[in-house]
Amino acid sequence: MLTVLEILTILANIPVLIWALLPAKRVPRFLDFMPLASVFFLILHLFIDNEPVRLRIIPIYIFTIIMFLITIVRIFKHNPNQPKHRILAAVGRIFGLLLLAICILIPTVVLPFHSLPEPTGTYNVGTVVSDFTDKNRIETFSTEQGQLRELAVQFWYPTDKKDSELHKDIKDATISPSQQNYPVLIFSHGAFGMRMSNASTFRELASHGYIVASIDHTYHSFYTSFANGKSIPVSIDFLNEAMQVQNNTLTEQKTFELTQDWIKLRTADINFVIDSLEAGELGESAALLNGHMDLTKIGLFGHSLGGAAAAQVCRERDNVGAAIVIDGTMIGDVTGLNSDNTDIVTKESFTKPLMLMYGSLFFEPEAKATAYLPNISAFNNSTAAVYSLCIKDSGHLNFTDLTRISPFISGVLGVGTIDSYQCLKIVNNYTLGFFDEHIKGKSSAMLDGTVSYNEVEFEKRVPAVK
Repeated sequence: MLTVLEILTILANIPVLIWALLPAKRVPRFLDFMPLASVFFLILHLFIDNEPVRLRIIPIYIFTIIMFLITIVRIFKHNPNQPKHRILAAVGRIFGLLLLAICILIPTVVLPFHSLPEPTGTYNVGTVVSDFTDKNRIETFSTEQGQLRELAVQFWYPTDKKDSELHKDIKDATISPSQQNYPVLIFSHGAFGMRMSNASTFRELASHGYIVASIDHTYHSFYTSFANGKSIPVSIDFLNEAMQVQNNTLTEQKTFELTQDWIKLRTADINFVIDSLEAGELGESAALLNGHMDLTKIGLFGHSLGGAAAAQVCRERDNVGAAIVIDGTMIGDVTGLNSDNTDIVTKESFTKPLMLMYGSLFFEPEAKATAYLPNISAFNNSTAAVYSLCIKDSGHLNFTDLTRISPFISGVLGVGTIDSYQCLKIVNNYTLGFFDEHIKGKSSAMLDGTVSYNEVEFEKRVPAVK
C-alpha cells in the first residue's frame, strides 16, 4: 500500500500534466509550484514515514525529480500563456501521464508487497549474505573458460531482542549467545525461484532458534545477487528447457535426462554448502556464524525442484536428519523409464522423517498417478515418520511469499483461491512443527493433531516405538 505522503507526491504531479489538455488559455501561477510541492512531499515521506527506500517506489521518485528539473525555471519566471504548439505539448503531457501511470502501477498492482506473516519466536532475526566458490566444479553455464561454480547463500539466524519490538533482517547482527550452537536448516528454491522466495518461513524458523541457509542456485535462480556486488540472471537456456518440460513439449526421454541433470546440479550445490559449513568455510561476511552451528543433524527443505533436491540429499547424507518437499515431485527417485515411457520409481525405503506438502492438484487422480507417483511411493515405503498434507484450494506459488509480494505476477503463474496469508501461515507452522520434532526433538502440536486447519488434509505414518 502507498502511504498518504506517497499519494500526495503523485497527485502533485498531475495538474502540470493535464493542464495543457484543457481548453484554458492561461496557466495559473500555482501550477509552477506543483512539481516543487511534489518534491516536498517526497522529502517528508522519506523522513516522516520512517521507512527505508523501497525499490518498487523508485520509479515514482525518479519521475518526481525529473518533473521538478524540467519545470524548475517556471518557479523563477512565470509564463501565463499556454504553449504555442498545443498539439505537441498535449502529446508530451499524454506521454507523461502514461509514464506516471506505469510508475503507479508498479507499487500498487505489480508489486504491492502485502504484509507477510511475522515471526512468532522469542528471538530477533539477523541476516547475512555470503559467497561460496566450489573449486572442484567448473561452471557449465558460463562461456568463460575455467569459470568455477559460485553460489550466493543467505543466512537467517537468532539474535537477542533489545526491546519489546520484533526486528527482522538485521544485517550482520551478533548471533544470540543464549545457546552455543543452533540447529541448521538449508533451503533450495524452485526452478527459476530465488533465495528470498520463502523468507517469511526463514524468519519464523530463525526466531525460534534455527540458523537457516537459503541457496541461490546460480543460473537456475531468476536473479542471483552476490555479496561482492556481482549479479547473474537466470540462464535463458535453462528457462526455455524448464518451460518445455512444464508444457510437455519434449519426449519423455529428453525430459528424464534434463530433470536428472537439474537434480544433480542442485544436490551438488547443497552438498557443497554442507561441506563448506562443516569445514568452517563460510566466507568473510558470514564468519560471525562460525562455531555456532550444530551440524550433527541438519534439516533440508525446498520448494518444487528444490524440494526434490532436498529429499535426495536427505537420502544420501548421514548428517541430514529430516526433509520437507514443498509441492514438488521427488524426481531424484525416478531411476529410468519403462518401455512405455512411464517412470521407473525406486522402491528403496526412505529412512528419515519426511514431510510432503501439496497443493490442490494432489486431489486429482491423474496427478497422483503421474507427477506425484515418486512422492506417494516414498510415503508408502518410508521406515521413519512420514507426513502428507494437502492445502485445499492452493496453487503451486501459494507456497511462496510471491503471492503476497505480487498477487498479479503469482496469479499469472498459478495460484489457488485460498487466502494467501493464511496459506503461508499454514506452511510456516507445519514447517516449524516438523523441524522442532525431528531436528530439535521437541513434540509438536502440529504433528500430533492437537492443532489442525480446516484447509488441510493431513495424513501421517509414524512407526511404533520399539
